[in-house]
Amino acid sequence: MPDLAAITSVAIYPSIGIARVGNSPTDYFFGPEVPGPHPKDPGNFRDAQGRIKRQAARFRVYGLNANGEIVKEITADDGEITWTVQVANKKAAWYDFKQAFDIPASQGKVLGLPAIASNRRNPGYGGVYRKQLAIDPGARSISGRTINADGAAAQYAFGTGKFFTKQVYLGELRTDDKGNLIFLGGRGVSASRAGEPIVAFANNNGWYDDTSDGPVDATVKINGQVLQATGAWVIVAPPNYAPGVPAIVTGYDLIFEAATKLNPGLKPAKPAFFKHIYPLLKRFTLNQWVNGGMARDFGWGSTNDFTRPELIAQLSNPSDASRPLRQALFARFRNPNYQVKQPDALPPFYGDGTSFNVNTRDPREWMAVLELQYAWLAQWAAGDFVVDAPPPLKSWDAMTPAERASALDQAVLDETIGGPFHPGCEFTWPMRLPMMYATPFRIKRRAKPEPDWGALLTYAIALKAGGPLDGSGPGDISRWMAIPWQADTASCLSAYPFGAYFRDYQPTFWPARVPNDVMTQENYQIVVDPKRTKAEKDTAFSLAARRKWLRNIAYTATLPARLLNNRQAMVTFLQQWDKIAIVTQQPGPPAPSPFPSELWVETGRLLPVTRALAAATPAATESDILPTSDVAPLEDDSWAEENPITLR
Repeated sequence: MPDLAAITSVAIYPSIGIARVGNSPTDYFFGPEVPGPHPKDPGNFRDAQGRIKRQAARFRVYGLNANGEIVKEITADDGEITWTVQVANKKAAWYDFKQAFDIPASQGKVLGLPAIASNRRNPGYGGVYRKQLAIDPGARSISGRTINADGAAAQYAFGTGKFFTKQVYLGELRTDDKGNLIFLGGRGVSASRAGEPIVAFANNNGWYDDTSDGPVDATVKINGQVLQATGAWVIVAPPNYAPGVPAIVTGYDLIFEAATKLNPGLKPAKPAFFKHIYPLLKRFTLNQWVNGGMARDFGWGSTNDFTRPELIAQLSNPSDASRPLRQALFARFRNPNYQVKQPDALPPFYGDGTSFNVNTRDPREWMAVLELQYAWLAQWAAGDFVVDAPPPLKSWDAMTPAERASALDQAVLDETIGGPFHPGCEFTWPMRLPMMYATPFRIKRRAKPEPDWGALLTYAIALKAGGPLDGSGPGDISRWMAIPWQADTASCLSAYPFGAYFRDYQPTFWPARVPNDVMTQENYQIVVDPKRTKAEKDTAFSLAARRKWLRNIAYTATLPARLLNNRQAMVTFLQQWDKIAIVTQQPGPPAPSPFPSELWVETGRLLPVTRALAAATPAATESDILPTSDVAPLEDDSWAEENPITLR
C-alpha cells in the first residue's frame, strides 16, 4: 500500500468528463470508465417509464509522488475531498456557427470562397443586456460520502441560472460512497423565449438549451496539509443514441493528436497494429449498425468485414505477401493534406467545409482521418509497424492506479466524435487546437476576464494569441455548438439519390451518435427466433430490411424512404427527442449461427407508428430537399405562424 506521505500533489481524472442530458428525473448511468465495450444498462438506458436516463460523469482524485508518478487513488478513506464545479451555457450570447474558422475556406484561402465572419446570436441585445442570454448559476461545492444521493438538495443544483427571467436547470452534484464526484447535467429542455421559430440547424435566436460545460476542481486534506488538485473539465452533451458504436475518428484520437503537438514524446516511432491500426479499421465494420452504406461496404459477410479472422490475419502480417492488400486499402483513404478533392475516398463522411455542392472547390467537403492516423496507415502499408497481440481487456480492479487514470481519459473520450465538425456532437473544431490545452488533455483556464470581441467574429480574432480560444471559462466549450442541439441532430442525415435505397450511397455525418439506418426490434426478434426459417432470418437481417432511425420525423416510414420537410422535422424532433430509439447492443443467435454473436438493435422507440405523424409533416418536393444540416433562414414568417413554439 503506497504511503500517503509520498504524495506531493494530486490531480483529477478524467481530465475531460462527458455527461449527457436525459429526461428521467431519477435514473442515470455512468459512461465508460474502462476502454473497450460500452457498459450495458438493464433498461437499455431508459427508466421504467421509458424516459432517457442521464449519463453521469464521475471524477476521481489521484495522488502523485515527487517524480510526477501516480501512486494512489485518493478517496474519503484517506482524507477530506471538497469538489467545486462551475458550469454555464453561453450559446445564446455567442456568435453564429457558420464553419470552422481554422480551415482555409473560412479564411478566404480557397479560390472562389470568401472569408467568413460570424454575427452575434441574438444581435438585438447589446451591452449589459447580453448578460441575460448567458445561463450561469455560479459555482457549487460538495464534500463527503454519498451526499445528495437522491439529487433533491437545492444547494448542490445548478438551478439558479436564468435565460432572461426563466430559470434553467443545468444539473447537480452528488458524491459516491468513496467521496468521488458525480456530476449530472441537464434534462434535455430546449425552448424559445417568446415563440421564436426554429429556422436553422445551428443558429436560432431566442432559443436556449440545457447543455453546458465548465471547470472541475478539488482540494484534498491529507497528512495535515491541503493540496489543490490539478483541475479537470466537464462537458454536457446530447444523448448517445448508439452507445458502444465508435466514431471512425473519436474525440480521444483528436485530443491525443493535439497532445502530441504539446508533447511529441507521446507519439510512438512506429504504430502497433492492434493498438493503432486495427481499432480504426474495425470501426468501419461496427458502423454497419447505424449506417446503410457502411453495412453494405464493411458489414457482416462483406469482403471488407474487418472482424473476419482471416482478413485480420492478412492485415496484421508485415510481410511482402500482404503488402499489396495493405497498400490497396491505404490508397482508399482520403489524404488529410486536402490538396485535391477525393469524394469517393474513406471515410464516407461529409467534412468541415461542407456546402453540399457537387461543384465545390473545397476538398474539405469530405472528411479525412487525422494526420497522425494517416501517417500510421502509411507506415503500416509499407510494413513498418509493430506486430503486437490484441490487448487484453483489463477490468478496473486489475489495473494499477496509473492505468486507471489513463483509462479514464481514454474511455470517456473514445465515446465522443472527433469530426467532422459542422459543428459536431459533444464539442467542435476548437478542441483540435493545441492552444486549447495547458497540458495534454487539460483544458487551459482563462487567466483574465474575457473582453468583448465585437459585432463580427473572424478567424483572425478567433485564432489569435490571447483570443477566445487561448484559455476557457464556464460555458466556453459548448458555446460553439448548435442551439438548440435538437435542431442539429434532426438535420444531420445521410443522403442518397431519390428512388435508390443504398445504391450509390452518399456521405453522412455522425451515425455513431445520430444513427441513419437501423435494425428494428421486430427484425431482431425474427433473427434470434429459433422457430424461424433461415430464409426469414436472412430477410430480416438483410440491408433491405434496415429502416431509417428518423422515420416519421425526417423521412417517410415507407420504403424507399423519402425526406420530409426539414424545418418541420426539426420541430418534431425537438418535441419527440426522448421517444426516438436508442440503438443498443443485444445478443445474437446462439452458436453455431450465420449471424454475428452481438447485434445493435433499435430499442425503446416510443413514437406512434401511425400515418398521422407522417401526414402532419408533408413530404418535400425534390427542389425542397435538404439532405444535410444546412437550412437557410426563412424569408417570411408564414412558417412560424403555422408552427408556433412557446417557452415550456
